[in-house]
Amino acid sequence: MKILLVHPPQELGPAQRSLENIMPPLSLMYLASSLQKAGHEVKILDLYAEPLPPAQALEEMLRFKPELAGFSTYPGSMDEAYSLVKALRAAAPGVFIVLGGLYASYLPEIALSQCPADAVVLGEGEAALAELAAAVGGGGELTKVAGLCCRKAGSTFRTAPRAVSPEIDSLPWPAYDLINFDAYRLPPTRAVTGGRVSSVLSARGCNFNCSFCSHHYGYFCRVRSRRPEEVVKEMRHVAEKYGVKEFRFEDCAFTAEPERAKKICALLKENLPGLAWNCDVRADTASEELFSAMREAGCRRVFLGVETGSQKMLGELGANKDIRLDQVRETVKLAKKHGLRINCSFVLGLPGETRETALESLAFALELDPDYAMFSVLMPVVGSRIFDQAVKEGKIDPVTYRGGHYLSTYSDPKEVVEVCGLKAAELTELMRQFNKKFYSRPGYALRRLAAVRSLAEFKSLAWGALHIFK
Repeated sequence: MKILLVHPPQELGPAQRSLENIMPPLSLMYLASSLQKAGHEVKILDLYAEPLPPAQALEEMLRFKPELAGFSTYPGSMDEAYSLVKALRAAAPGVFIVLGGLYASYLPEIALSQCPADAVVLGEGEAALAELAAAVGGGGELTKVAGLCCRKAGSTFRTAPRAVSPEIDSLPWPAYDLINFDAYRLPPTRAVTGGRVSSVLSARGCNFNCSFCSHHYGYFCRVRSRRPEEVVKEMRHVAEKYGVKEFRFEDCAFTAEPERAKKICALLKENLPGLAWNCDVRADTASEELFSAMREAGCRRVFLGVETGSQKMLGELGANKDIRLDQVRETVKLAKKHGLRINCSFVLGLPGETRETALESLAFALELDPDYAMFSVLMPVVGSRIFDQAVKEGKIDPVTYRGGHYLSTYSDPKEVVEVCGLKAAELTELMRQFNKKFYSRPGYALRRLAAVRSLAEFKSLAWGALHIFK
């Protein structure tokens, strides 16, 4: 069977497209490799990385002559996904169309009510999509495929729930052969080499259940980790075959299991000396030994979700967050000591936020003085507890809502949902003021300029500054 997997485009302004992560779609690549293993011919059309006008996008889809087409769904690109599905259905009525990803998995009935797709794969899709393809190709019963939401007689029904696979090492590596590596790049806050980049995943899921986040959804607040040897073997293959110079670990928190992280670092140091990579870290797992091992293994950038400079707010963000400000201070200190550039993110507008707690976040960012700080405004994401509460209170219509995590200073304006006592306009203005105050310090600007090592890096920093200070 010929199967098309589509990563829909998203309307991004020039600044946002320049400063966002544009990385390989690992989720689709894992689906593709599992389908290839089952004997199917697969094509990935990544319209997020390589946008096309609607008519040309449809032409690309039809040229492949798919029998089954799958579309990723993310809150910020749902309208684009719906448009693509409608266009494909009108042009090729016989194609079986399926949706997957966060939005459709969490709100499948709503997703199916908005476009003429045939089904939704709920949650993790490798096994479910392969079984669905076999059923569609062989005339089998969809009711026997677990983990679906399907149409039937003008309504929808869900099949039996699909259990989450206990381990992920059995999955084939992502289908790197189906992507154009030259279409991807890291943002200036993460990029090091200027060469080809790739994503890699060493673990799925998250052990935590923060109220503003959806990473736990579908994984029941648990992590399934790959063997360190298998992770490094995959990275070596991609580096050697495709000329990749730099990797981004897509794990929710690479350091969540410190001993395992150190094992990966030891293998990278031994097998891939000189390779650059970056990852997200947690403040409660940072240590001298771990950060030293990461630096020696090629890590050059780390991202730390600080969220807020108010200890009271930090404790109220969600169950099991359990991070202390002194742990954040120590993490930033260790990163600087070991030569790791660190990006700290802060989110404004969480439940309970006041002008005073927001000002605490600014003060804390100035105290930490990381290489980069990012102040954003909360946009409740589908799958989070804050989203569910906002829907319950009538603040969000899940049919029309398109917010996804955060509104950043370079994002196109969107409606901000007020879930605290501060008004949307005030939150947006605080975000802009805080970013300007952090980056306008003369000492900071001189240090950043002194650290520039290439014309490309200088241009990226200048572009970012332009949109912070405009």
